[in-house]
Amino acid sequence: MIEQKLSYHRAQCRAPDVVFRSPERPFMLDVHPPHTPTHTWRDFFIHIATITVGLLIAVSLEQTVEFFHHRHQRHLLEERLRTEAESNIVIVERNIAKMRADMAYIDTMLAALNNAPVAGGSVELDLSHFAKPEVALKYTSLQPAQTAWTLAKTTGGIGLLPEDEAQVYARLDYEAELISADLDYPRAQDGVDELFRARKGLSPDRARVLTLTERDALLRAFSVADTQYLDMINLQLDERGACRGVLHGARSVENMYRFMLDEFEPAKN
Repeated sequence: MIEQKLSYHRAQCRAPDVVFRSPERPFMLDVHPPHTPTHTWRDFFIHIATITVGLLIAVSLEQTVEFFHHRHQRHLLEERLRTEAESNIVIVERNIAKMRADMAYIDTMLAALNNAPVAGGSVELDLSHFAKPEVALKYTSLQPAQTAWTLAKTTGGIGLLPEDEAQVYARLDYEAELISADLDYPRAQDGVDELFRARKGLSPDRARVLTLTERDALLRAFSVADTQYLDMINLQLDERGACRGVLHGARSVENMYRFMLDEFEPAKN
């Protein structure tokens, strides 16, 4: 009986199976795997849940990084568009100043033609006292820059902008396109130039008078030029108003229109 109890206690106190390696090899402890299964349904679901949570975290982190990256790109694009709008205001104001100077000359010629005395079916007006149209009218409009918006369309940067804001910049680009198209029109002073060239070579006495037909033709030509210049100025004013809308943070086309209407220059009575 005592021997059986000793055998039982020896068995309970038995050390785990340990294999000592030879002195040539490093000491290693080999622990045998447990005899029970390593995975249960509970372990399986914990494993799946861990993978799912890990994937969700990874996707969330990726989307967060992408969100901040896109926001940074959008801010850079908005800054380039605002900088371009600011520089275009300078271009437009230069164009407007030149056009108004040309219109001042046109107004002078219209006043002279309308006020010239008529005697014997002729109009006494020495046009040699006035600057020639090819000298006085130097309409050379500069084209507003469209680089930032064109690049955004090419690279897909437009997709970074909210829809309403993208429409604002699209309208700004449209106003610049109108000015570009206007540059292709015949110059407003061409009709006046032609009439002045027709009088070259006249004798001094003949050059000092106009027939009623010549006067009326010049009046029509200068009036047309005056209207065309006013139209061109209003295109420039629209562009300036649109640029100012962008610089003041307009986030819709309706808000931009308010700035454009503030720039409108009414026709003369």
